[in-house]
Amino acid sequence: MTSRPSPPRLASLMTQDPRVRRTPWIALAWLAIVLLGGMLSAGAALNVPFESLAPPSPIHPLGTDLLGRDVGLRLLAGGLRTLRMAAAATLIAATLGSIWGLVAGHAGGWLEWLLVHANDVLLSVPGLVLALVVIAALGQHEATIILAVGLGGVGSYARLARSAAAETSHRPFVMAARALGAGEVRLLQHHVFPNTLEALSAYALLHFGWALVNSASLTFLGLGGAPSIPDWGQMLNESRLVFLSAPWLAAAPGTALALTVLAVQRLGEWVGKP
Repeated sequence: MTSRPSPPRLASLMTQDPRVRRTPWIALAWLAIVLLGGMLSAGAALNVPFESLAPPSPIHPLGTDLLGRDVGLRLLAGGLRTLRMAAAATLIAATLGSIWGLVAGHAGGWLEWLLVHANDVLLSVPGLVLALVVIAALGQHEATIILAVGLGGVGSYARLARSAAAETSHRPFVMAARALGAGEVRLLQHHVFPNTLEALSAYALLHFGWALVNSASLTFLGLGGAPSIPDWGQMLNESRLVFLSAPWLAAAPGTALALTVLAVQRLGEWVGKP
């Protein structure tokens, strides 16, 4: 009498799935550390002064800044704020750009021509210049930075969405649904958009890295609002005057920003792979 074969274990199933084997666990772990660290440091005393410009030590693993504030605590809290601004800006760019591009790619004709040329005008303006114009008009606040960076990414997102929608709109199942009497809005909602979602989602992660760098660039320029609220770009700005004598002030936020951008890019590449 033969014994019943035991069901495969979860670990073996995970190792057999090639997509699971390619999962960027290191990138996910780093992003989880940044998020959890920022949430855990939310109630910490970020502005309590200690010894000014103290080097890394067991008490202050990343040293202290010009005002004696702990760099490690500010790095964790600043990471959460940096991610929050980039995520909100990406959401704005993804929403506006997707609607713009999907309508242009699916509608065709004069409407597509008008939207494409308007998008070309938007793309001709550098994102950082557009952001500076928005901030100059609306003031220096965190919400303004989010809006400025988000608007700067609408053009590239609209171009991708338009290309994906134009290709999907000519597929047989869309043409069959149109022949059966489906309206254009219904076609766009139930047939075109779902089949472009994978490409748009993958690009959202890649765009998130761009938003991280641009939001940090604006806060580096001192456009991020209250200096008491830490941010990686702001921390890099504060380290300029003492870069040679206290390099740890720039090393901590610079390394964290670079690793986070790399992690997001790796995650976006993984999502985009079939």
